[in-house]
Amino acid sequence: MVRFSTAGVNNYDGCSGNDLEHCIEQADAIRAVYEYAGFQGFTHWRNGDVWGSDFRDASNGDLASDGGSDIPDIYYYSGHGTCQNPPVSTDPDFLSVCGNFGTPNRVNIGNECRLGNGSGNLKFMFIDASCPMDLISIRQQWFPVFNGLHMAVGHSGTIDQDTQDSSGRSSSFAFSTSGGIFWFYPDLSVGDAWMTYGTEDIADGCCAVAIAAGSNREDAIDRRENERILDNRSDPTPNWFAWKWVCE
Repeated sequence: MVRFSTAGVNNYDGCSGNDLEHCIEQADAIRAVYEYAGFQGFTHWRNGDVWGSDFRDASNGDLASDGGSDIPDIYYYSGHGTCQNPPVSTDPDFLSVCGNFGTPNRVNIGNECRLGNGSGNLKFMFIDASCPMDLISIRQQWFPVFNGLHMAVGHSGTIDQDTQDSSGRSSSFAFSTSGGIFWFYPDLSVGDAWMTYGTEDIADGCCAVAIAAGSNREDAIDRRENERILDNRSDPTPNWFAWKWVCE
């Protein structure tokens, strides 16, 4: 049974960042589609119940709270990230929440996230936010994150070439990664689905990015191109990384 969690943050009152309109809607769409497809919903957090500590590594995997991102097989996050203008190779990638506990709210992905390690289970990390996967810094910021994690998707951009708040991007992605039960959407690999639908409602110059780990070059490329949620592949040894992107 595939377990998944969702997190959507619209309300940033009292935290850095403007309020967003569609993030909870997007998380709810993921939940509805995946549950219909037979996936098991685990946690579904909103606004202040999404904590920075949910994403930070703990001694036994990301289990600092009941909402830890390393507990399910799939974790979907929609909310703020942080964009530089423009980023350079040493700039970090961020998730920015507005939690009522588990602060600080800003999470440095490359320094603080270690997914799939210890008792962690996470296979697929889906981040729908501003600039959490900048291409220029992907080696420094994302290679350390993979400790059993199979694939991650996100966006690369700048303050002026940003991921825009969307009401439809997540549902299209969910339909196409649910195992082919929705005849009106193609059955796609995770990477191909993000290349197809991750470009919905983004600014010109923003890029949808997917990265996979593998035991060698061929394994990483195969996972990037072909791995599906229901493949039930074993955890990769992160010896090699392959990524792809498409820009609006």
